Amino acid sequence: MFAAVLVIWTAFAPVQRPDSAARASIVAVLKTVQDSLDRVRGAAYNFRTDLGGASPVVVYSRAQRMRASCVGADGALARLDSVLSASYPAGAPADLRREARALRVALAECRREYDTTARWAQRADSVRAWAPYRLRRLDETMRRFARAAVLPRP
Repeated sequence: MFAAVLVIWTAFAPVQRPDSAARASIVAVLKTVQDSLDRVRGAAYNFRTDLGGASPVVVYSRAQRMRASCVGADGALARLDSVLSASYPAGAPADLRREARALRVALAECRREYDTTARWAQRADSVRAWAPYRLRRLDETMRRFARAAVLPRP
């Protein structure tokens, strides 16, 4: 009986919304995150350009740019996470938390995959082979995050 009442009460409980100052802070950080993700998209587009004919040196420089953009976007997502935690004491919307977590995992993979410090000469050809597939997966994760990052109207 108590469980049924708890389920009904939770279903009809008012949705917690941040106040206007917190909302403005969230919107500003979301803008920073979107700008960072645009840089990741630009680096990914640049990486794919003429990938088959690119020399190892070109692939190396593109990998450095890709890694740097992923590191920057991950930092912006970390700031978003802290702002959301402060603005939603009971927890941010579940879909936004889930997609932000998935995107942080994808950006950590990006940081590892495009790391140019470890045996790059042996890895250049394999990076050239798997990069289009992994960049497509990263793009899908960024799109899912963008759909979840829409805040409800006040």
